[in-house]
Amino acid sequence: MKTQLMMVGLIIVAIGFALAYGIVRKSPKGHVIKKLIIFAYAPLAIWSVAFFAICLMYAGITLSWVWLWPLIAVFSGLRIIMLWAEIEGHPLVKIPGGLRIAYRILFVAGLCLFLLVEGKIVGAMTAEVPTGLDYVIVLGAGIRGDQPTNPLRKRIEKAAEYMKENPDTILIASGGKGTDERISEAECIRQQLTEVYGIDNDRIIMEDQSRDTIENLENSKAIIGDADAFCGIITNGFHEYRAMLIADHAGYRNVHPVPATTLLPVGIHYLVREFFGVIQCWVTYM
Repeated sequence: MKTQLMMVGLIIVAIGFALAYGIVRKSPKGHVIKKLIIFAYAPLAIWSVAFFAICLMYAGITLSWVWLWPLIAVFSGLRIIMLWAEIEGHPLVKIPGGLRIAYRILFVAGLCLFLLVEGKIVGAMTAEVPTGLDYVIVLGAGIRGDQPTNPLRKRIEKAAEYMKENPDTILIASGGKGTDERISEAECIRQQLTEVYGIDNDRIIMEDQSRDTIENLENSKAIIGDADAFCGIITNGFHEYRAMLIADHAGYRNVHPVPATTLLPVGIHYLVREFFGVIQCWVTYM
């Protein structure tokens, strides 16, 4: 899958460069920076359209924030049109110099913030997992009927792997029952671990009242009863950094990421979407 995604990405970049070249090749000389920006926006526009189609194919229109990709494509397309018009000497809109400077400053600042946050997300995704944890908390992620969704399935797989390698660790299965779910997420986690992976039921504690990550971690901390307990959080890699922020706010003092697989290709969408979740946490908790 990774190799296929890289190939698709390279093809999209090549198409984007070809499109940008077709736009600027007969334009007046000069305007080097504007032309280079077009060469950046063209692949971004095509990638956003293609990835939007991929997200719909794999996850459907109900995927949260999926509208972000056509929005990026429209913005990129508008910027290409505006830059091309400026290069041709017929700007579509005459923007005051001060407003241009403010836009550029905000754009660069926003890009730097995005890269900073994504760096922290990737850092948590690739964190070294400690051995010998007292507890691991598996965060719920929705189920269909009584079966785990793909993200939750990966969390359960990671939990089973860790429990087998660390026989003294206790697991807290965390997650309540949604209106369209037959059983609680916690019960689904327990069933999968015991029936599919052969984990001893005595090593699993149920927390089946929570409705979101905040309640997952607050309720689990109440069960543990010790803020200094050596704990790990099992969730998909893209979600680990935000989960750690929430755990810190909830009062955990010795907690560590235990990242499960982030599924591709939709995982790329989750990585980008997670930026906004982290910003919300920073504003709320810091």
